[in-house]
Amino acid sequence: MQRAPLLFPAAAFVLGILAEAHGLAIVVSILLAGTCLWRRDVAVGGILGLLVGRLHGHPATIDREYRTAHYVGTVAGDVRADDDFVEYPLAIEAWGTLRATGHQGVHAGDRLVVVGRIAPLDEPRNPGEPSARALAIDDGIVGAISIERIVSRAPPDMRDVRIWPALIRERAASIARDALPEPAATVLAGALWGERGALPQAVRDDFQTTGTVHVLVTAGLHLGVIAALAGAFFALLQCPRVAASLATIPIVYGYAWLSGWHLPSQRAAAMLTVALIARACGAPAFSLNTLAFAAIVVAACWPVAIQSVSFVLSFSCVAAIVLYAEPVGEWLAQRRVPAIVAEALALTVSTQIGVWPLTAAIFFTIAPYAIVANAIVVPLVGATMLGGLAIIVTHPLAALTVVFARWDLWLLTLVLGTTHVIAALPGARLTMTPPPIWSIVLYDAAAVGAAALVRRHARVALLVIAIACCGVVVAANVQPAGPLSIVALDVGQGDGIVIRTPHGRTIIIDTGGRLERGATIDGQSPAERSAERIFIPYLRRAGIPRVDLLVLTHPHGDHVGGAAAILRMMHVGWVADSGQVYGGHAYNDALSAAKVAHVVVAVPRCHERWSDDGVTMTFLAPCGAPFQDGNNDVNENSLVIMLQYNAFRALFMGDAGFQSEARLLAQETDLRAAFLKIGHHGSAYSSSPAFIRAVSPHIAVISVGRHNLFGHPAATTLAILRAAGIQTYRTDRCGAVTVKVDTNARVTTMIDCSVTDLR
Repeated sequence: MQRAPLLFPAAAFVLGILAEAHGLAIVVSILLAGTCLWRRDVAVGGILGLLVGRLHGHPATIDREYRTAHYVGTVAGDVRADDDFVEYPLAIEAWGTLRATGHQGVHAGDRLVVVGRIAPLDEPRNPGEPSARALAIDDGIVGAISIERIVSRAPPDMRDVRIWPALIRERAASIARDALPEPAATVLAGALWGERGALPQAVRDDFQTTGTVHVLVTAGLHLGVIAALAGAFFALLQCPRVAASLATIPIVYGYAWLSGWHLPSQRAAAMLTVALIARACGAPAFSLNTLAFAAIVVAACWPVAIQSVSFVLSFSCVAAIVLYAEPVGEWLAQRRVPAIVAEALALTVSTQIGVWPLTAAIFFTIAPYAIVANAIVVPLVGATMLGGLAIIVTHPLAALTVVFARWDLWLLTLVLGTTHVIAALPGARLTMTPPPIWSIVLYDAAAVGAAALVRRHARVALLVIAIACCGVVVAANVQPAGPLSIVALDVGQGDGIVIRTPHGRTIIIDTGGRLERGATIDGQSPAERSAERIFIPYLRRAGIPRVDLLVLTHPHGDHVGGAAAILRMMHVGWVADSGQVYGGHAYNDALSAAKVAHVVVAVPRCHERWSDDGVTMTFLAPCGAPFQDGNNDVNENSLVIMLQYNAFRALFMGDAGFQSEARLLAQETDLRAAFLKIGHHGSAYSSSPAFIRAVSPHIAVISVGRHNLFGHPAATTLAILRAAGIQTYRTDRCGAVTVKVDTNARVTTMIDCSVTDLR
């Protein structure tokens, strides 16, 4: 094992910043005081970390919502299309850079006068969800602005340096798309500066499945390629080592600036700077000591970054390369593997050792062929970057551009073909429940220990890593019995409810989504796209391997958006459907997916029951002839379900309203329930006083989108619930609402909200 005197002080420095961020400064200070007797340098590192965390570890962000007003700003970055709106960074004086959402027709550098509403970026709104606020810090975003309309616009002010990188990228993207067909042009843009918004979903899935999606995000790999190209150029000029190393640094930073100056590229530039300075001084460019020094530099410059997953991924990757690349390469060389192949395999094996548990936790999958895919794709991407730069630089010389474009198209086709073929192999994508943090920490400790053994006892080292891998997988899949839980997810203006029984049976009532207003740019339903961003990731994070009962209360897109994906990616026992004829994309995709998966789709009979693990689901509606010829028939014909577990009862209304409620009351059905999922998002046409009296719930949940266009929930509905003294939770105010039932029902919410303030 290498000597690394900076390793422990660097760890203490990072720990000090983390402690300050999480309110543990006093506890860590006491520990550091004791450390003075053992390692004074460690104590100094920790104290400096606490100071850095206190001084600039808490970046200023928008902390409350403001009323709609006029704002003047500049589009300071790339404009990304998504469904029927666009998203872009809008720099507004005195506010900072905000994430703007609005409509089509905006370009990088545009100066806008807009009418919009400024609000904080989201903290997690569903269990296990990443923080949008923390992720936005990587892009220098301090808040969000929802734009209602653009009052006026002016062309870019070329004196504004902030917009230069975006304008250069926009021009470069135009050149690439003129020279190359899709999707090769977008893959090249992704390799050069991280653009991948226009990639077809199938191509994205291929990169994700093969564990090569990182090649489309500008970070260490790409800056490393640029540094290598610069180094090769200086070597060709026979520049001295010191001069070449130091001259490469501004090139690396210039490329990071042109690619968007996002936090991952800033961090990679800082790490490469340390490596290049070490090389200039005659020390190894990559060692545990230089890695520790890079961690100190990055944490000191961007203390908030150390809480990000990308920070951990970056340093885990580089640390694994430092520890394993050389011995693995030597082992391969002893077996007469060609040097180029051995180097590529050594780097990819080392990288996978370092990052696979983290990628499993982030993407919920294991890519068994990632080592092979990366060994092929990563060198090809480096070559495509060189070709892409040549295409852009030689654009005025059409003949040369054509030559480079043909060469690069061949390379890009090879990249796309490789990912597609490997993604199609059996078992190429294994879904995995995110492993707990403690299991990843133990795995990392085992990997470091194995690194100390790898040269002398390679088989023992391999056995240690294998056991550690198995431990992570087992820890991720052990789920002890617990209470009955009902989770009303915050899926926006829609419904998505997940019920887990004490021994792990899963019932889903509606799957989120959004109202459908045409197909998206890749032909997929916007309802499905919306659900796959929220509902499907929750199921994966929760470690749900199968669904015993999937209930689709009615076929609207905001209730069935995730159904097709669920039916494709996991085993489903059967589907309970309202049986209505409806032309929506998401609903018909779900029926097609059920047919392909041989899952029974049945229309439950009136008062039909389903029971498992002590939970009984009774279908109370629709009973009798379906409602017809009304403006709200699809909603009124929703399935209505009563859940019973011991003495606890819960009533789920779908989008049923007054007509369905009146029929239930007329049938003299026992509607009493402790929990009520309010019908139709709390509209003015649901939850009549007579119905609420009949149910007499203690807890009510309204699944509703923030600032929705329908005015849900209605003031009359809220007044009825308030008059009845019911604890009412709204997903727009509270985020996901979880009810756990053992001896009694306990309610928790993702966001601290007042159940009495229902206005």
